[in-house]
Amino acid sequence: MMSIGSKNFLFSSIIFIIFLTIWAMSHVSTRNMATELGYAISKQQSVNEELLSDNNALRLEISTLKSSKRLEGIAKHELDLHIPRSDQMVYLWADD
Repeated sequence: MMSIGSKNFLFSSIIFIIFLTIWAMSHVSTRNMATELGYAISKQQSVNEELLSDNNALRLEISTLKSSKRLEGIAKHELDLHIPRSDQMVYLWADD
């Protein structure tokens, strides 16, 4: 038969082992979550870099499409527009 002292030691040991197991499982769980968050952050950073690269390419394309020489070429060759003569110009002034 067990004495009261050994029963208390056994009970304390079991409680300690349960506490240690719960602590270890929570520690592993939080480390796993931190690793997953690190991967998610890394993925989002690469998506961000890709979007910034696309944005820069689109800004370059916009500036190319807005260039005066390109617009002048389209006006002359595709739309058959010409620089107006002085007798074709009309000047308007706003009354103040």
